[in-house]
Amino acid sequence: MAQETGPALGMSVGATTLAAVTADRAITRRPVLTLFRDRPSQIGMPSENSAVSSELRDRGLVVTDFVDRVGGGGPVVASDGSTHRPEQLLADGLHALAYAVTEGRPIPPAVAVTYPAHWSRDAVGALRTALGRVSEWAQHPVSLISDTTAALTALQANPGLPDHGIIAVCDFGGSGTNVTLVDAERGFEPVGATRRSTVFSGDVIDQALLDHVVADLGGNGDGPPTVGSLTRLRSQCRDAKEQLSSETVAELAGFHGGVWLTRVELDEALRQPLEGFYTVLQNTLDDNEIVPDALSAIVSVGGGANMPTVTTGLSQRFGVAVISSPRPQLTAAIGAALSVAGNVVAIPKKAPPPVAPPQFPEAPAPEYVPPPVPESVPDAGLQPLVTPPPPARPAPAAPRQPAVPEPEEIGGQGQGGVEWYRRPVPVVILAALVAMLLGTVAVLVLRHAADTGPGPSELTPVSSTTTTTSPSPTFEPPPAFAPSPEPISPSLPEIPESSAPESTESPVSP
Repeated sequence: MAQETGPALGMSVGATTLAAVTADRAITRRPVLTLFRDRPSQIGMPSENSAVSSELRDRGLVVTDFVDRVGGGGPVVASDGSTHRPEQLLADGLHALAYAVTEGRPIPPAVAVTYPAHWSRDAVGALRTALGRVSEWAQHPVSLISDTTAALTALQANPGLPDHGIIAVCDFGGSGTNVTLVDAERGFEPVGATRRSTVFSGDVIDQALLDHVVADLGGNGDGPPTVGSLTRLRSQCRDAKEQLSSETVAELAGFHGGVWLTRVELDEALRQPLEGFYTVLQNTLDDNEIVPDALSAIVSVGGGANMPTVTTGLSQRFGVAVISSPRPQLTAAIGAALSVAGNVVAIPKKAPPPVAPPQFPEAPAPEYVPPPVPESVPDAGLQPLVTPPPPARPAPAAPRQPAVPEPEEIGGQGQGGVEWYRRPVPVVILAALVAMLLGTVAVLVLRHAADTGPGPSELTPVSSTTTTTSPSPTFEPPPAFAPSPEPISPSLPEIPESSAPESTESPVSP
């Protein structure tokens, strides 16, 4: 499990189940709120909060039956005679649920809560006001969205929804089932109002299983259970219903010889309520003039969607695909978290203020100045080649101060030359070729002067060890451009006879 909570939190409100989902954890709790005088409230049944000791639980005030009464106007009376607003009880319960799913860590900044699609505007407004009274959500308001919208958001992300036709969203809750028709071609816009039905619900199935078990116990001679044991038996039937969603047999403990329920018995208890729901769904399609061919899919969410009989029965009855998720009781909460997850931007807690880079005067564009050409090498139409600019380097992650160009990088004859070892390789090669060319020219000039000079009788006698050589030509480094692809044949100027050097030795061939 990750050590930090994800950036978003989604919670769903149901008459019999409250669900919460973060990036790394998901939980469900019964809407049972325990109020304490000296510590925060606790949400859920005692069996769902094993971390709280029984002694501490006995000191609290247990309040139930407040979800369906939100916005109704009447207060909830607790066992000690105190009265409480149902919407405020629900807000406190959601706050306790948020800390339960984060395991005591800070609540994420982005929180979304879904409300049943059949709620009135007054009920939604009352819950929004009550959530605003929670100090932790006063500065970061909680987003309220319909559970139908949240379920479509989750299923559209995974496994996907059709993009055409009418989709019937069926939310099988604990106290009833909601049916909402949406148009996939219009951005899943609702078609008509949400219809609420109580012919098929979790409470109806629990009661059917309880009647079956009681009748079975009476037939075995054990006699009907007492009032106290009847409440416990009803809770066991609810647990057996959830267990039979994935297994074939469930046991009800606490009876002589044991009481067993099978999936066949569960399907038999579902048969009549499920047929009643089929009728409700067909009437909803007919009232909105939806022909069978226009229905593209049925969405099945809520705790009742866990039962395989519900999914297969809908598909066989209406002949369309039934889309659900592995944990349909969490679909709305997952969609709520997804709807606000993109609203959070990671910002450092102490971000340093941005520092503007210093402004430097722009250097003037370098102007090319051709170097002087040696007298012995006349200009033969040599054109300078412009060196392509180096490839742009990737921008650094952090802002950097722009480097001030040095004089040697600007160029120009009066700015100072660049050292030979810092020039590109082609320039060095060109310099070597020019040096070799100048050396060859000097040798040819000396040889020509020796051939055309005066005879030995006209020479002035000098020491035999004295030799006069031509001064080395002055070399200036050429500009940074590549050599011409075609070699240039230098022309030799005529040398007057008076400029020939004197020597007592015969000229030597190079």
